[in-house]
Amino acid sequence: MKRSLIPLLLILATASLSAAEANKAASPGTDDLSRYVAAEAKPGAQTTLRDSSGRTLGTASTVGTRTTFRDQAGRTTGTAALEGGSTVFRDASGRTIATGTATGQQTTYRDAAGRIQALSSKVESRTTFRDFEGRTTSTVQSAGTTATARDAGGRTLATTSTVRPK
Repeated sequence: MKRSLIPLLLILATASLSAAEANKAASPGTDDLSRYVAAEAKPGAQTTLRDSSGRTLGTASTVGTRTTFRDQAGRTTGTAALEGGSTVFRDASGRTIATGTATGQQTTYRDAAGRIQALSSKVESRTTFRDFEGRTTSTVQSAGTTATARDAGGRTLATTSTVRPK
């Protein structure tokens, strides 16, 4: 009986760690949704980010040209700020982790070492994100104050809703 209990406990411990990791908020600039929110940010706006089942992932609030991302518990996960024509993404410690530079309707996202991580292009209310090899990773379709992010297969990944000042 004791021998069969030990593997079960190991499996449960591993599953708990995996679940906790899955719920951990990503640093802004490392995922398409935070890139989109930063690109569309307007001063005074408050955006709520939700997963595909409607659970709140966090919020993003913009003051001036700086957007602060917080997780569902209200802890700051990072920022995105417009600096010298680029959006600079920083983690909660203030370290630069990515940049986004727009040229017309296309934006190139690079990691802190300068390697291209993603590209986005916007046509009307639809933004398409591609990896560095040009494969579509997601699309975000906006409609007024809401937006829906879908993976390349069309499955809903997340939604956003924004309250803008009048």
